[in-house]
Amino acid sequence: ILCAGGTPSPVPDPSVATVATGENGITQISSTAESFHKQNGTGTTQVETNTSEDGESSGANDSLRTPEQGSNGTDGASQKTPSSTGPSPVFDIKAVSISPTNVILTWKSNDTAASEYKYVVKNKMENEKTVTVVHQPWCNITGLRPATSYVFSITPGIGNETWGDPRVIKVITVPIPVSDLRVALTGVRKAALSWSNGNGTASCRVLLESIGSHEELTQDSRLQVNISGLKPGVQYNINPYLLQSNKTKGDPLGTEGGLDASNTERSRAGSPTAPVHDESLLGPVDPSSGQQSQDTEVLLVGLEPGTRYNATVYSQAANGTEGQPQAIEFRTNAIQVFDVTAVNISATSLTLIWKVSDNESSSNYTYKIHVAGETDSSNLNVSEPRAVIPGLRSSTFYNITVCPVLGDIEGTPGFLQVHTPPVPVSDFRVTVVSTTEIGLAWSSHDAESFQMHITQEGAGNSRVEITTNQSIIIGGLFPGTKYCFEIVPKGPNGTEGASRTVCNRTG
Repeated sequence: ILCAGGTPSPVPDPSVATVATGENGITQISSTAESFHKQNGTGTTQVETNTSEDGESSGANDSLRTPEQGSNGTDGASQKTPSSTGPSPVFDIKAVSISPTNVILTWKSNDTAASEYKYVVKNKMENEKTVTVVHQPWCNITGLRPATSYVFSITPGIGNETWGDPRVIKVITVPIPVSDLRVALTGVRKAALSWSNGNGTASCRVLLESIGSHEELTQDSRLQVNISGLKPGVQYNINPYLLQSNKTKGDPLGTEGGLDASNTERSRAGSPTAPVHDESLLGPVDPSSGQQSQDTEVLLVGLEPGTRYNATVYSQAANGTEGQPQAIEFRTNAIQVFDVTAVNISATSLTLIWKVSDNESSSNYTYKIHVAGETDSSNLNVSEPRAVIPGLRSSTFYNITVCPVLGDIEGTPGFLQVHTPPVPVSDFRVTVVSTTEIGLAWSSHDAESFQMHITQEGAGNSRVEITTNQSIIIGGLFPGTKYCFEIVPKGPNGTEGASRTVCNRTG
């Protein structure tokens, strides 16, 4: 059966006749054009060529092979017949396009009548299945298996069934690309990647790169590293910066673990990791399924906060042949200050404390503090998650911002709004004394009101008087009795200044 089609240009047209190898020998599907992409993951063609079908080198065409015709019309083993005018063997056989299930072969012939030749292409790995193409030095072979090694022979022939010597090429189909590539979670210094693997995938390689301009990335945060040997059905815990720096050469750089077919915990050593089982990010395998998950999970740790990364995943066959890459971009969470609290507040100073979302390296941070008042502002830098803010004004509203900084990276700031209290009253004194009344006076420049606590000696209980004035007469007292008066200045937003106390006896 012949595969019709025009003669291709010197660079093979990607639209070619499609030929599938059937189980019973030669099968021509169609000569309809079909488009293919030349990709095998690594950018190089995974082929080997031999000079002859049996591996022997031949020079001039001193013998020819004629494929026998079986009872079902298939081409059988070729027989040599003496001839001096038969086709010369083809040369420069190339696999110009390799996919998981297709291979496009091209070849050359120096014979002047080569454009009139027909060619028998034999799949020597699968029951000697053959296809025949006419008047074209190329063939599209379909229906192949991913990540599989094949040997194809090409035999030229002329119309009178005179055949030349075959030549062979070895081709390895690429694996199926990974699927369902996703970022399962992100944190300040970690991210979890997961994907599904197709049949024929022995392992995977991840190219992890940090993204950003030179100004955006510090020397420590720039990353470009290959993580290889990632097997299907295994969970990994890997620090890519250790892989890049190789500072811990000889030490474990990560961990791997998984479940065997009986759903029991297992572990195995392998590059780049040491054996430790990690909890699955995707949930446990269903024991009733009787199958091990083909998903690969990689928990990347030790990443830089607030940094963009690109992960490119390549499926790999057992011999290292790579499939089409799949890529995904993600960003780690920025470091963040939260739970900013003011403690030990006075009229002119306060102490701040806060928390940071990255506990692993909190000691490496510095913190920029900006304090903005009603009429002025100030800045302060500290290296621990607490600070004393001096030089404040009493009874004043302040906006406070605390921003974490790691190297050149600024994180998400935390905020606090606070009022400072008024200063204590001054010149607190007794002005009038009678048998049932005592007069009091004081001075204050920043309080909005004053709260007076009146306590009778030995009574324990006290009563409260509130005034906005800076003097007061306290009546209803008992004669000859000692009283203590505690005054508390009240500022904006319910703030309270420090108290002052004076005691006196009625007449």
